[in-house]
Amino acid sequence: MLVYCNKYECVKKRRRNLNYLLSFLFFIAPLFSTDKNGVELPIGLTEEEKGMMHIIEEMGRETDPPPTPIRNIAEFEPMQGVLIRYPFGISTSIIKEMAEDLTVYCLVSSGSQNSAYNSMNNAGVDMNNVEFILGSTDSYWTRDYGPWWVVDGNRDISVVDFTYNRPRPNDNNAPSKMANHLNTPYFASDIVTAGGNYMTDSYGISASSDLIFLENSMSDAQVLATFEEYYGVHTYHAIDDPNNTYIDHIDCWGKYLSPHKVLIREVPTWHAQYSQIEEVADYFSNTMTIYGEPWEVFRVYTGSNQPYTNSLILNNKVFVPIENNSYDDDALAVYAEALPGYEVLGFTGSWQSTDALHCRAKGIPDLEMLQIFHNPIDDQDEAQNSYTVDAIIDDLSEAGLISEELKVFWWTDYMDMNESEAINMTVCPQDIPDCYTASIPGQSEDTIIRYYIQALDNTGKLATLPMAGYYSFQAIGGTVYADGDLNMDGTVNILDVVSMVNVVLNGEQNDMADLNNDGVVNILDIILLVNIILG
Repeated sequence: MLVYCNKYECVKKRRRNLNYLLSFLFFIAPLFSTDKNGVELPIGLTEEEKGMMHIIEEMGRETDPPPTPIRNIAEFEPMQGVLIRYPFGISTSIIKEMAEDLTVYCLVSSGSQNSAYNSMNNAGVDMNNVEFILGSTDSYWTRDYGPWWVVDGNRDISVVDFTYNRPRPNDNNAPSKMANHLNTPYFASDIVTAGGNYMTDSYGISASSDLIFLENSMSDAQVLATFEEYYGVHTYHAIDDPNNTYIDHIDCWGKYLSPHKVLIREVPTWHAQYSQIEEVADYFSNTMTIYGEPWEVFRVYTGSNQPYTNSLILNNKVFVPIENNSYDDDALAVYAEALPGYEVLGFTGSWQSTDALHCRAKGIPDLEMLQIFHNPIDDQDEAQNSYTVDAIIDDLSEAGLISEELKVFWWTDYMDMNESEAINMTVCPQDIPDCYTASIPGQSEDTIIRYYIQALDNTGKLATLPMAGYYSFQAIGGTVYADGDLNMDGTVNILDVVSMVNVVLNGEQNDMADLNNDGVVNILDIILLVNIILG
């Protein structure tokens, strides 16, 4: 039922008939957009387009691949903007929210620019953060035809184009227009696909439905080789679409949230696709991330086929399509649990189960991003005097890092985030380029430690990892500190008395300070602590 492709090895267990798929598309067209001639185009295929499928390969413009090494940029990485199209596929309230923090790049024909400007301006959009890219488009699904991005071997962020799987040349030209507008390098492969059927972890692991094989005339091995050559993908998961819909896009049921977290839709047991969707969830639960551990799978309930997985991550905000129903709050809560510290925002719209917010907008990466790579610390099952935090920190601006601002902030479940302690990072002792390290002090058993990494470059760009919130792990078998060692410095002395007095005065509950285990920290615990110091 599932296809797992690693390098060029691929075992197929099921293939569907592409001709049937394309024929079916014509009958399923719930949403429409408008081309330059005012002709309404469906998300599927018109009758005319069904007879034009041969021109898709003619729309290809293959170039040499980017210089290696190549890293495909993920949606959850730093973004400087977002790509939309006019006439809009999303509400101006969404655009207004986007423009608070990002540049909104709007594809628009020259004759419609004034209308696009007025529509956004009248809605209160910050027009200082809007840039128009002139040119006709055929539809508003910028996710499907917009540019894909890589960091190439020259350390440039480059567009690596593909051929759009619809016979719509205007849409297919959008990536080259974007590259020209931003003056970025442009490359193109001959892969035929759509952006809604692709996700990547930023480390060379990518996934889609097996539509990627069905809509390309090349062999499966050639498809995989192209993804490695042009996008740096070394592990590709091609999965039989569990939704069994006409469009077969992965963003209708799944989403990478980070290099180790994935969101999969959930449906009631009576749902026709229940078993297939559960099989996919199990597949990711048993499939390794770049860290050599199974994906952490989060489930979002879509009781009536809500498009909750069709969300958009833009830096520290998550834009979630909602429908003003009883399932919305739980869906937003799942995102909040999976991405602590992120601002989770719900927006209504003309959503369909197979077409929502993610389909109609596409993030544009920060061309001079401050990259931070880190393998999160696992729960510790052995006593540790400290926990090592290693990270690769690379400024694509090449302005240089401010060493004293390379820090790890950490705190425990006994503390608030605003009480975090900062540790300066130093160059790794190993001869690894751009590697920095710090050590979090060992903690008592069962303590939960939370932390994040910060970097600052000489352009003033501040980056954190994760982009919002924190990582966490538990000291399951951590260092056991002596009774009364509240500051965990290995010594029980007057400094611990000061800490205990502050706990009492602030009315805090601190298990380490509750020396008589009566559930309250008070003067009796201070007396016991003084007696410990006096021997």
